[in-house]
Amino acid sequence: MVEAARRVPWAHAPKTFLYAAGVGVIGGLVGTIFQVGTHLLQEVFIGEGGLLEAALALPARTRLLIPFAGAIAAALLAYGFSRKRKSQGMADVMEACTLKKAEGLSIRSTLMRAASSLALIATGGSVGREGPIVFMSAAFSARFAKLGNFAGPRLGLFAGCGVAAGIASAYYAPLGAAIFAMEIVLGNFAIEIMAPVMVASVIANLCAIGLASVLPDGWMKGPPLYELPQFVDSGPAQYLLYLALGIAAAFGAKLFVWTMREAGRLFDRMSLPALVKLPIGGLIVGLIGVWLPHVWGNGYDAVNLVLSPDPELPAWAPQMFSFVVLLFVLKIVATSVTVGSGGSGGIFTPTLFVGAALGLVVGTAGHALFPGIVASHYAVVGMAAVLAATTHAPIMAIFILFEMTRETGMLLPMVVAAISASVVSRAIGVESVYIEPLRRRGVHIPSGIEETALTTTRVRDIMREKAAWIRMTATFDMIVGMVQKTRRDAIYVVDGDLRLVGVIRLHDIKSYLAEPELGAAILATDLAIVVPQAFPDQTLAEVLSRFDDPDLDELPVVHPMDGKLMGVVDRRDLLTALSVEVLQSQQLRAKFVEHGGAQHYVEIQPGHAVSRIPVPREMVGQTLAATDFRNRTGLTVLTVIHPQDGREVRIVPAPATVLGADDALIVMGAIDRIKALGGTV
Repeated sequence: MVEAARRVPWAHAPKTFLYAAGVGVIGGLVGTIFQVGTHLLQEVFIGEGGLLEAALALPARTRLLIPFAGAIAAALLAYGFSRKRKSQGMADVMEACTLKKAEGLSIRSTLMRAASSLALIATGGSVGREGPIVFMSAAFSARFAKLGNFAGPRLGLFAGCGVAAGIASAYYAPLGAAIFAMEIVLGNFAIEIMAPVMVASVIANLCAIGLASVLPDGWMKGPPLYELPQFVDSGPAQYLLYLALGIAAAFGAKLFVWTMREAGRLFDRMSLPALVKLPIGGLIVGLIGVWLPHVWGNGYDAVNLVLSPDPELPAWAPQMFSFVVLLFVLKIVATSVTVGSGGSGGIFTPTLFVGAALGLVVGTAGHALFPGIVASHYAVVGMAAVLAATTHAPIMAIFILFEMTRETGMLLPMVVAAISASVVSRAIGVESVYIEPLRRRGVHIPSGIEETALTTTRVRDIMREKAAWIRMTATFDMIVGMVQKTRRDAIYVVDGDLRLVGVIRLHDIKSYLAEPELGAAILATDLAIVVPQAFPDQTLAEVLSRFDDPDLDELPVVHPMDGKLMGVVDRRDLLTALSVEVLQSQQLRAKFVEHGGAQHYVEIQPGHAVSRIPVPREMVGQTLAATDFRNRTGLTVLTVIHPQDGREVRIVPAPATVLGADDALIVMGAIDRIKALGGTV
């Protein structure tokens, strides 16, 4: 019992942290390579220097054509060559991490999406670089974690670590990136989630900083990303203006989200192939760029322009106020058109641009009333506020902007504005910019580990196929015999086609058991009562309330089409499944899958477990009998897993089974013995 109490959870095991560190390296490399690739491709198509500087130097005709040409290339990569559906970027990652689909993150599809995003961003498409960086980092991290035999929710955690690593490498914000992964993607701040996510984020940040320091100047910006005049607190009265900025940010976020949604609907209504829609979006961005190329790309250069203490305004803009209002409106349009037409990329940095423009509008107006106000400070606060309003993640917004600017004095103003923006945005019905695409696809992302377990575990996962049943024409004598034979409290009554008619419960017929004269006078159909049913594809959340009846210990599972009895799901297996998923506890039962797909739990002794281990090196090439495996290791081999033609083949172990170097073993035994041979418990 003492050993069980001191057992180290898998999330705190050294192996988990080693793999989390590896994920951090992956994220750092992915982020650096993508940013360098974007810079080099931009120099080829637009020119040397920053995107805005190079774009302003181009003639008007070239500004029109470059985003159009880039959108054509992006469309071919996304829809012509890969033949994949329209990418939703971060939404796909969230679905994979929270709904146990991380193993479905395809490397090939990810690389094609990244190439499409690269072509789009480098030629002025109004999307951010964090989208492809995060998707690649998550996909590579999930594949990397598979090498360590991680699976299911654990694989989703490492994909979430990849999200944090990608954000940290792109923005040099390890704390904010970790909170992004936990608050938006994983929806969980538990310590066993936080620790590996933080490790991955910090390692990725260090890798990105180290690589940026050795790259040629201009290839990759080092920290901090944004520089601004030193903050001077002008007194408590100014916080009323920060509060007003938060409220304005909520309405600005509503406009941003609404415009993106309507742009997507507009392009969806077009009876044109996806290969044509994206170039149309690129042409619109090119038209805007003829007049105002500041909206091109992720907006990094334009944000630095509005943050500078003395921005260089175009000659046609008579006032700062009118200029930034124009930036605010046209950046929303450019981003909405790019994403709505099918562009693959992130909206994180464009959101920061919109927030900076809105904050500068409020700051400029405030400066007219209070000359001591520095308008660029309000641009930073506006970035945090709009980000909080569009993501419903104010904690992430505050910390990530704090790390991107490294200005400690801005922390309290950002808290006021971000919290107020988040609260007001929810009140006026602003939907999270990351959740809204999933909702349109009919995908519900659960909030918290408990809801995740209830909504992602299905009845078929814990269903027992062997239900006690009897024909509806069976006599009372036959029913009594069935009760004595099965020792079950419930006998299910079916018709000639095995369709469920009802159930006979033992406590309902106890009073008849002492009346042998009933004999054949009573049939099963006379005693059957109707009880709630479950379908195999229903989630635990859908059937949980049916167990409110204290007399109901199990539910019959029937086929949704013909009503045939398929099995039962009982209260004990449901609670065990929740304990495994939510608490990650060491259960005294192991889950196994029968032929046909039914999954069950069987009792295991305390201190023991079922796990997957590699074949010990000294046993490679030997038969199972020759290894004397049971006596040498103290473990029992349940299954031999053999790779064949890119898939895994399960082999029932026999004395003559030869163990290969690439094989794996499913074994049962003492936890310490399993860990000694490389198993994970």
